[in-house]
Amino acid sequence: MKILVVDDNPINLKFLFYSLRGDYEVDTTDEGPKALRLSKVNKYDLILMDLWMPLIDGAEITRQIRSLNDNINNKTPIIFCTTSTVDADRQRCFDLGATDYLVKPIQAKELNEKLKHYLG
Repeated sequence: MKILVVDDNPINLKFLFYSLRGDYEVDTTDEGPKALRLSKVNKYDLILMDLWMPLIDGAEITRQIRSLNDNINNKTPIIFCTTSTVDADRQRCFDLGATDYLVKPIQAKELNEKLKHYLG
């Protein structure tokens, strides 16, 4: 199974990569435009997306992935990983196509529960 991890924070990116690499094939990027390009050419079983990033934020990337009929990931589960606990941010993510939401700092147990739920 293949997962895309998108986060502009190098510590979060490494944590998620090392947490996942034993069980999944993992692609990573620290920028939104590259995440969008990757989503157009690689089929992912799940995407972990940071909300707040420079250039294009995760919510807008998700909206673009969901809106492109020819995007091979327009039905892929997208789980947001963010420090925001604001209901308006959470709702914005869901309104633009998020599947689920994790609040940072992410706990390994909670991450594994989400992965098990969406990936079986």
